[in-house]
Amino acid sequence: MSGEIIIKKLEAAGLDQVSRFRMKDIGDRPLQQFLRRDALKSGAAHLTTTYVIKRPDAPHVLAYASIMCAEIKLEGAYPIDDKKAAERYSYQPAVRIARLAVCDGCEGLGWGRELVTTVIGVISLSIQPYAGCRFLIVDAKRKSIDFYRKLGFRLLDTEANRALETPLMFMDLKSP
Repeated sequence: MSGEIIIKKLEAAGLDQVSRFRMKDIGDRPLQQFLRRDALKSGAAHLTTTYVIKRPDAPHVLAYASIMCAEIKLEGAYPIDDKKAAERYSYQPAVRIARLAVCDGCEGLGWGRELVTTVIGVISLSIQPYAGCRFLIVDAKRKSIDFYRKLGFRLLDTEANRALETPLMFMDLKSP
């Protein structure tokens, strides 16, 4: 990473300024718009929680990840060997990375990886001790699949999923 950063929950506009958050790829504009228009409202409605990266001496958000409760239908594509008869349940508990974005000029600094690591820490410290949560999932844009693979995510190996524009990827969070 380059320079000192802080990672924290998104707070009111006076503390965390989102107006300068820009993404050059037109296909990423919904990520830009969510942060600028909807992230605080979504958090207030308890739909998502957004974590941001900033410099300690500046209010501007440079990267963010929004997470939400979810579930995954494994469809026999991934066995859960340590829980007898787990396949009886169509869905398994998960947390979804609903959005993850790094602003223009900050790509390649390792901040996406830092945000995913933060999300895993939140799950392990604040969710798993109190509720079942076995998987971390993301609907990955095609251009981001390699990024998530390098972090340990797998593509849900079904024909229908492989055909999607944003296929589901997952990480098993079971502690070794």
